[in-house]
Amino acid sequence: MNAVERSTMSQLVENLTNLMQTLDDAWNAGPKSPLWETFRKRHTEDVAVYWPGQPEPTRGRNNHDLEAVEFFKTFPDNHLINRPYKILFQQGNHTCSIADFYGTMKGQMKTADGKVIQPTGKSFHVEFCTVATWNSRGEITEERLFYDQVGLMKQIGLM
Repeated sequence: MNAVERSTMSQLVENLTNLMQTLDDAWNAGPKSPLWETFRKRHTEDVAVYWPGQPEPTRGRNNHDLEAVEFFKTFPDNHLINRPYKILFQQGNHTCSIADFYGTMKGQMKTADGKVIQPTGKSFHVEFCTVATWNSRGEITEERLFYDQVGLMKQIGLM
């Protein structure tokens, strides 16, 4: 990294927690909101997103956007409580956030093997953790998502 890149990264690191918070504001606004473009632009074209229970990461901004839109179809009222987060900090070019996350299964869920699960109308409430790695342009290059997947599935009546 040259001196200009180091200076840019230094300024960005001071702003990463704000970038994370406004990314989650865009998530909460949902895919039909004008804020959704913020969600898209905060991820690199070749982002890797690791989800619980998924053997391989989702690769690419477009694929992450598609899976997020599907999530909203299943849980249209989902919401991440990010103002304030339970925990939010950054170290170097990484952020870590922990928030309460809730929603109701009001739409169909498509499984990885193509099965369709009908909505149960049941709600979930879990803690959600995001660990993100950011580049010098304020974009996430790698995102690791953690939540109690078994607890969520039990709460919505699928286990």
